[in-house]
Amino acid sequence: MIEESLQEEACLFVLGLLSETDSQTFHAEMARNRELRNFVAGANNATLALARSAPPQELSPEVKQRLLATLRLPAISSAVVAFPKRSWRAVVPWSIAACLLGIIAWQGSSHQTAKSRLQAEVKQRQVEVQTSQEKLTSEEQQFLGVKNQLEKQLGAAQSEKTILLAQLAELNQKDSLAQSQIEVLDSLLKDRPQAVAVSVWDSKAQTGQLLVENLPVLEAGRDYQLWIIDPEIVAPVSAGIFKVDAQGKVRLSFKPGQTVKTAAKFAVTEEKEGGVVSPTMNSMVVISGG
Repeated sequence: MIEESLQEEACLFVLGLLSETDSQTFHAEMARNRELRNFVAGANNATLALARSAPPQELSPEVKQRLLATLRLPAISSAVVAFPKRSWRAVVPWSIAACLLGIIAWQGSSHQTAKSRLQAEVKQRQVEVQTSQEKLTSEEQQFLGVKNQLEKQLGAAQSEKTILLAQLAELNQKDSLAQSQIEVLDSLLKDRPQAVAVSVWDSKAQTGQLLVENLPVLEAGRDYQLWIIDPEIVAPVSAGIFKVDAQGKVRLSFKPGQTVKTAAKFAVTEEKEGGVVSPTMNSMVVISGG
């Protein structure tokens, strides 16, 4: 923005009212200040436009003859010129007004230029914001797409894991059965020949399962007791006590009280409630291997 004192000096420069020294100084300032040069050009154009708008006036015969004599031209009847001879005091007010109009026009042009520049910047920022929003929306959609894809892959991986675990359990079961010793215990009861038991023994795990059917229900104070006969152990090894239900059935998971290396036979005896340390051989009900 040009200072007010410099604007006044520019008006005097346009009107030709600056001294020679001041005019030279002002010329030097214009050479450095582009904004000042634009201001002077606007003020000069406004001053010229105001001067040209003045109505033409006819010269007096005396003035006309003097001009013709100066130019050494033949006399002519009448002539009209646009700028009659006037005192500079009469011209200055109008020139100052024209200069002020130039200032106003220049300031209005500067304001319009600044407004246009600001509008362009606002529009540019709006475009940048819109572009950023579109980019963010695109990236969000890509993220959601990747997220959905990963969730699907995770679900598929979990399903595969479940299938693999089931297959592994099945293989372990088959492997366990393949390594297990299965024995059928036949009835020794004359009145219950259909009594039977099946033992499944895992020597490595030292555990087993016993399935019994058609054994008679015992009276109160009596239990059935399972025994494992190992040739390397002097006495049969107790593997637990049990009772049967009303149908003579039971499923028993058992583990012997000591390590059994070779389970040669399995047998079940009828004992007092709570079991005994050594089996009562004449009360044996079922045995494997005859």
